[in-house]
Amino acid sequence: MTDTSIQTSLGKSEYSYYFLFKQFMPALEQIARVIPVASPDEVDPLFHQLSSSGESVIFLSISPPQQTPLHLRCPTVCLFAWEFPDAPDRMWDNDARHDWRYVLTRITGAIACSHESAQSIRNLMGPDYPVVTIPAPVWAHFGDLLPAGGWQPHSGPRSFEFSGNIIDSSVLGLSADGLVQHLPRPPRHSVTCPVTAQPGPWRLSWNLFRSWIAALRRDRHPRVAPKPSGEQPPPSQAGLQPQEKSRLELSGVVFCSILNPMDGRKNWIDIITAFCWAFRDTPDATLILKMTHHDLESYRIILLTLLSRLAPFQCRVVALHGFLDDDKYRELITLTDFYINASNAEGLCLPLMEFLSAGKPALAPRHTAMLDYLDEDVARLVETSEELASWSHDPVGILGSRRHRLNWESLMQGYRDCHTLARTDPEAYQRMSVCGWQRMQQLSETSVVAAELKAFLNTLVAAEQVEAEA
Repeated sequence: MTDTSIQTSLGKSEYSYYFLFKQFMPALEQIARVIPVASPDEVDPLFHQLSSSGESVIFLSISPPQQTPLHLRCPTVCLFAWEFPDAPDRMWDNDARHDWRYVLTRITGAIACSHESAQSIRNLMGPDYPVVTIPAPVWAHFGDLLPAGGWQPHSGPRSFEFSGNIIDSSVLGLSADGLVQHLPRPPRHSVTCPVTAQPGPWRLSWNLFRSWIAALRRDRHPRVAPKPSGEQPPPSQAGLQPQEKSRLELSGVVFCSILNPMDGRKNWIDIITAFCWAFRDTPDATLILKMTHHDLESYRIILLTLLSRLAPFQCRVVALHGFLDDDKYRELITLTDFYINASNAEGLCLPLMEFLSAGKPALAPRHTAMLDYLDEDVARLVETSEELASWSHDPVGILGSRRHRLNWESLMQGYRDCHTLARTDPEAYQRMSVCGWQRMQQLSETSVVAAELKAFLNTLVAAEQVEAEA
């Protein structure tokens, strides 16, 4: 994927690796000369050209292991994000690469974006396998958004200009009546059945025979389609027409989540239902969902139906469908009070890291990759419990792994706690803001990540040289 194709690729398989590549680029450029390639076919010619002039060359494949090229002579390192505590150890679809052991034994090493995923590689390959944990260096892109002293909860109105499709619960006139056909029903009649003697076996057989003959006669006549009893409501047009530079006026406590609605891990329906139930009588609460998917119709009717079933509620839900450039994305971060994550597994969660880097507190569970940077100092934590799961790309769906089931009640109460915090304790909110900013600086500042990358890649280059001399 490229800068031009990503706008039409949102939500497609592995689209998030484009953003991972963009985040790692500044750190890579601090330690080496970086040459992006459009195809693996370009790698080996570059390798022969550069290595013959004395340069050390490594091909960094920013992709899952099963998509990492294995036919190259150039030393290859896989940089990946993974959301499960174990790594695939079997093949499917007649493709040995789905067994990660097959891939990892044929490349030079691996870079995992979280400690849990790195440990899953060690558990699979042994403790001496060359794998390291290095998170994406996101802090430098958003750390400058923090004002002096940290963020205070927004108290006044603010606006956001957006070009794209907008579904705004405040202007839809939501009602569950639009989902149900209220048709006239025939009046009930009381029926009194006279008490009669039970028919004997011959009479019962005769009655069954007559019913059978009548059914045969009915089948000989052509069937007429039943007439519709009542008008069908027309399909909703809400959100269908994209809007240019539409201005959203926002107020109150603003929650935001950025997600792919077709990603089952994200629990976006729970995000909405818990929000609407928590604030059904609270008008100064707004939830913004930035949907990262190329197909609006994949979720539009589902969303409209869900909001209609939840109505009436006084809070506000706004779904945005369209590409945000860097400036608009930064603007969205600044007007948000809390970032929301309700997923059952995360390989990294770049948006959550980006909002924390800007000093925005979060409402999120603490598991998988989020174990590396979330605690009560930077977020209101949502409770979860482990359950069986299958690996995300396993077509059979064997329940051989684990994920974290969301506690809906904890999410709903978390919304209320965040709202109360913003309204009654701005000093505590400000402390969380600064703590999140500092946490991400320590974890993902560009120079920190660059130093970790340099140390690991130098180790791999030295090992390659020793092997070549042997």
